[in-house]
Amino acid sequence: MRRIVSLILWVFPALLFATTVIPMGVESLTRGSTHVLEAKAVSSTSQWNSDHTFIFTYTQFEVQKTLKGEAPNTVTVRQIGGTVDGITQKVAGVRHWRPGEEAVLFLQPSSVADGALVVTGLMQGNFLIRHTPAGHTYVSNGMPDAFEYKAVGGEVLAIKEIRCGWKNSNRASRRWW
Repeated sequence: MRRIVSLILWVFPALLFATTVIPMGVESLTRGSTHVLEAKAVSSTSQWNSDHTFIFTYTQFEVQKTLKGEAPNTVTVRQIGGTVDGITQKVAGVRHWRPGEEAVLFLQPSSVADGALVVTGLMQGNFLIRHTPAGHTYVSNGMPDAFEYKAVGGEVLAIKEIRCGWKNSNRASRRWW
């Protein structure tokens, strides 16, 4: 019995620092966001919070298209993690943007009064835009069992279907692309 209690007391603190993400579909992401934007990353800077306990990365985006809400030509998005003075903090699943990357972003105001927006659903509202050599455009948030959305034509493909080379042209039929 003592061993079980010791094990629980040893494991429990580690669980306090775990990241838990509740899966959200596109509909939930849209409802939970004040802004949905197609945007291109311009620059990023990382800095400590005022208590010097967390590092945050602020990325400037050039807004290419507003899908929900009203946005200026540029927005700042804050994400937890980054590198400052050789110290790096990472959160599993949070992927920072590089200049030039395009994304569809589901955003909401930051809880900190810093004027920045944050990604809805941690990493779930960050859909990186990918252009294929064949001229197709896809977006994906990289979540397991998530879907990729074909930007032109609005087709929805499960990642498993994409990896197998199937195209869901409508619910009744499938064909190779």
